[in-house]
Amino acid sequence: MRRFIAAAAGAALIGSVFAAPAEARGRWHRHHDDVDAGDVVAGAVVIGGIAALASAIGEGNRQKQDAAVDSCSREAESRLDGRVTDIAGVTKRKGYYTVEGNVEGGVGFSCTIRNGSVYSFRSAADGA
Repeated sequence: MRRFIAAAAGAALIGSVFAAPAEARGRWHRHHDDVDAGDVVAGAVVIGGIAALASAIGEGNRQKQDAAVDSCSREAESRLDGRVTDIAGVTKRKGYYTVEGNVEGGVGFSCTIRNGSVYSFRSAADGA
């Protein structure tokens, strides 16, 4: 996602640098197509702002994912009476985080978190 945002920002910046001089040309208007230091600084500020925004979005998602893993691990340990030995994967779809893993004894579980609360829980011990 960050690469997509960075690529889009770069394309927009390049497009604006090359499109602006062509639009500014008039029949009697004399315009120099030079790129000066102000253009470079403005471009760097725009790219830096987009990168900061992408980083903040990524960090927020990472915190929600970590919270989902913690909640599901506590739920699994409580319901299955054992320690979580590994987390096999975490997926996000439409605002739901689904965590899959195993507890001691190899019992697998799948837990879904929505808005910070356990939405569903299934385990191999339940026959799922």
